[in-house]
Amino acid sequence: MRLALVHARLETMQLARYPAYVVPTLALPGLLLLFLGGRLENGEPERLLAGFSATALLTVTFFQFGVGIASTRATPWEAFLRTLPVSVTTRLAGRVLSASTFSVATVGVVTLVATTVYGASPSACRFAVLLVALLAGSVPFALLGIAFGYWLSPRSALPVANVIYFPLIFSGAFWSRPTDEIPEWIDDASQVLPTRNWMEILDSIATGDSPLPLHHVAALAAWGLVFFALAWWGFRRDEGERFR
Repeated sequence: MRLALVHARLETMQLARYPAYVVPTLALPGLLLLFLGGRLENGEPERLLAGFSATALLTVTFFQFGVGIASTRATPWEAFLRTLPVSVTTRLAGRVLSASTFSVATVGVVTLVATTVYGASPSACRFAVLLVALLAGSVPFALLGIAFGYWLSPRSALPVANVIYFPLIFSGAFWSRPTDEIPEWIDDASQVLPTRNWMEILDSIATGDSPLPLHHVAALAAWGLVFFALAWWGFRRDEGERFR
């Protein structure tokens, strides 16, 4: 665990030196909420807070991990790190902890916009539980981003991340509830997607309208195991190709 924390600190310090990464990462979800929230709020500012916070975390995990790892895995620094006696699990844990640092910051920006502009006012206890659900629920997507980083080439990582990012947001109903205009079969199919599993959990916590959907919790955990296996396999595959 100590090595994972050291790796997370180094990863965070490296990224913090690049304003071109930090500023868009922290500001984009809050700006999206500011410009789109008025059309999507529908009297549910707490749900809006949960959905755009999830969007913020998905942004961090996809682009910090998927694009970032693909771009840096062939650098001399990455080659040096591979020579250290550190397990795959420790490296992955360090990256996830680093992302959590940026995740908390960007959720803070979204929360500021949701509370000041749209009047979201969850109790302190409910907000604390929501934050835990956001951070815990983002772990499977961090692992998916890591898998992208090790399976995709530097040139293909960004296009693939963009192609998958927005469909996952819309199918997950991050920004609005499914309506009668959506065919029932599409709504049913989206229930098995990890983003929809996550949003159903966040929705029940943020609004308190329904009990915690345990089947969605189990489904998201299962997706996390799948994404961990893909990330671990991708790391080992890349290591085998570079250090034969």
